[in-house]
Amino acid sequence: MSVLESFKLTGKTAVVTGGARGLGRQHALALAEAGANTAICDLLSDEGEKTRQELEATGVRSIFGRVDVRIPQEIDEFLARVQQELGGVDILVNNAARPSEGIPLEQVPDDLWHDIIDTNLSSLFYVGKRAALQMMERKHGVIINMASINASVISNIAPRHNVAYCVAKGGVALLTKGMAAEWAPHGIRVNAIAAGYVLTDQTAASAKNPEILARNLANTPMKRYGNLDELKGTIVYLASEASSFMTGSVVYVDGGYTIW
Repeated sequence: MSVLESFKLTGKTAVVTGGARGLGRQHALALAEAGANTAICDLLSDEGEKTRQELEATGVRSIFGRVDVRIPQEIDEFLARVQQELGGVDILVNNAARPSEGIPLEQVPDDLWHDIIDTNLSSLFYVGKRAALQMMERKHGVIINMASINASVISNIAPRHNVAYCVAKGGVALLTKGMAAEWAPHGIRVNAIAAGYVLTDQTAASAKNPEILARNLANTPMKRYGNLDELKGTIVYLASEASSFMTGSVVYVDGGYTIW
């Protein structure tokens, strides 16, 4: 197999949670462009259907399902549909998440804390476990968990440091290593991507604050935010045979933010 052949995903079945827009949409497009039939789920039905059509326009098959990844029954129903219509899951990108809390820690209500942890951490376990059970039957599979630079550093946006969000993403990093350790004997590889500041709807809003923008750029050696499509190569690499000896890693794609 040539090195370029090793990046191809032709005939694979991929699932991307939170795939309707933003980074999730880009992850799904990357997998489809590499040849994978790609299923996406999200709470955003109109945007999800639009993205599904974009995926099919690349020449692959695609389905969209409205799924709340905090609810195991909805995950079960969606993955059963994926298996029936596209085949067993070969690749899972655990991308679904909610925004950071944007308030100081002592002001975080208990129910908001639970929602952030459940959405940004527990849901990766709920979906990952169920996808892994399918993968175990065929003794191969790939899971990519979306972590963050906040898996290793607290958000430096005083006086609010988004602690609940950072705790969840730190948990994602260790969950990734735990999944990798437990499921390697079953032929399943699990890695995570820790993205830096990428121009999503959320970061674009905070970047309008001159102080926050200046601080983030000062802490980033490349002196810019990432573009939405700048994780596509990493997604395909981790999903493909190009990374066949790689598991349990957290890959930082952050413009150098975590150097300092």
